Amino acid sequence: RVKNNLQLIASIMNMQVRRVKSDETRRVLIELRDRVMSLATIHRELFETTGRADVHSDELLFGILRQAGSADAAGDRRFDAVTDFDDIRMVPDQAVPLGLLVAEAVASAVKHGSGADGKGVRIHVSLRRAGAQGAVLQITNPCDRPQGDEALESGLGTQLVTAFAKQIGGTVDRAVVDGVYRLRVAFPVQPLAEGEARYHVQHGS
Repeated sequence: RVKNNLQLIASIMNMQVRRVKSDETRRVLIELRDRVMSLATIHRELFETTGRADVHSDELLFGILRQAGSADAAGDRRFDAVTDFDDIRMVPDQAVPLGLLVAEAVASAVKHGSGADGKGVRIHVSLRRAGAQGAVLQITNPCDRPQGDEALESGLGTQLVTAFAKQIGGTVDRAVVDGVYRLRVAFPVQPLAEGEARYHVQHGS
């Protein structure tokens, strides 16, 4: 029912997008719609593709990127994603904000990134293990804006990425180096035992 409700909200937003005349209002509605669809994707990956007590992060992130590509195909934004994912199992409480973080970061990369010769933006997304109990998420894309540009350092998307990073206990590092914008989030991976214990409590097993 949660998935159906989210899809219904997205459909209503799509109808409003077609009706509104203001470009600014249309842009806001599209961004909200994409966020709702990201939530629906995360829900599907959590409760249909993977187990409830733990989540395979690579499956989740592949699903988010597929959804982002589908949403962008309906508009003027295009991107190509190059991925490098370790199969890191996570508790749902950590996987959900991680998925939302990636969705927001990719949307921002597509919005602010620069493509070559009119082609779509090429985004590199990686999630790698860091030691026995850690992981590092990194997203990079070509960018023609300088370090410190207000559009890169502020705004709703940036605030949401920072908030989601905080939820997973991560630290955020942003930089523009040689025309490439880099978002790096290092965080500790919660022990699976915590998710399994919470799952058994919630389901009375």
